[in-house]
Amino acid sequence: MLRGRLLALILACLFLCGCSGGKQYKYRLAVIPKGMTHEFWQSIHRGADRAASDLDGEGIATEIIWDGPRKESDASEQISLIDQKLGMGIQGLVLAPQHSKQMVAPVERARQRGIPVVIIDSNLDRETLKNNPDLIVKYVATDNYNGGKMAAEHLLKLLRQDGIKAPKLVLFRYQTGSESTEQREQGFIDVVEAEIKRQKDAGEPTITWLERDNAFAGSTVDSAQAAAGPLLERLRGKGVDGIFAVNESATTGFIQALRSQPLEKKPRLMGFDSSEPLLQAIRAGEVDGTIIQDPYRMGYLGVWTLVRHLEGDQVSATGKEMSTGEYLLTKDNIDAVETREKFEPELQKKRTIARPNFPRR
Repeated sequence: MLRGRLLALILACLFLCGCSGGKQYKYRLAVIPKGMTHEFWQSIHRGADRAASDLDGEGIATEIIWDGPRKESDASEQISLIDQKLGMGIQGLVLAPQHSKQMVAPVERARQRGIPVVIIDSNLDRETLKNNPDLIVKYVATDNYNGGKMAAEHLLKLLRQDGIKAPKLVLFRYQTGSESTEQREQGFIDVVEAEIKRQKDAGEPTITWLERDNAFAGSTVDSAQAAAGPLLERLRGKGVDGIFAVNESATTGFIQALRSQPLEKKPRLMGFDSSEPLLQAIRAGEVDGTIIQDPYRMGYLGVWTLVRHLEGDQVSATGKEMSTGEYLLTKDNIDAVETREKFEPELQKKRTIARPNFPRR
């Protein structure tokens, strides 16, 4: 009994002192994604680990504690994980918030403990950050609004090439509270609404929204397919021309629903993000394009920026937001190295990530 307690005490001391396998770490960082299953988060993880490895090579030994909720819809589990990691002696937190408002309180608790936070992928509530800009160190993410605009522009271009100038469109949303996907949705809507206004002013037939506000995919492929089924039944006979699904699981779920419940004519389908099933669907012509992010770079720069802050750099001197880029992927560029390196693990390993130069404090 005494020996067991002594061993537990020794292990606890090693843990709190930042030791792992005998190695001393200068910084222990928790990296908490929205979920663990999507390929997007796996690329984030690889990028975070690569940043830690590069920092180690520069003499800044950094440990990554990677942990996330099982479901992207379980905000309570993500909050519990944040609070758990705050009690583990970490020096910083990299977080992809599931919900822009619900994650404000745990981030505030981190700051009260003196633990700096870098937000990745999806931001906290913008009004909160406007009133308290020092709540986070940096927001490192895709320009999701621009990604939504790119999706709309490409979809409308394809439809015009088909001779359809006043198409009937469907927006397949994700879930409320996800700042990143809400920005994509708004970017898409703004481009379409601008075109509707132009058409009205010119006296032309206008684009029709068959669904814009109320179709939500949920957080998994299964929930997306389950939501898409009734939506397709409701749209049957209405002549859908184009669809935008706003993330990986929403796009994949919609594809699967279309396979089992095909519409009278094949609509143009734009997606967001990449996965092996999605890439196969693009090659097969089931999807006309997808806007891809650079999650590997996002994970890398999230960790690297936080460490540079801890090392005394003014990482906010260039602003609170850092874009990691957004790219249109189609059948024409799907095999290009500069496209594949965004999501293929072996090519990710060979990448050199450009890092900004921050001034010293």
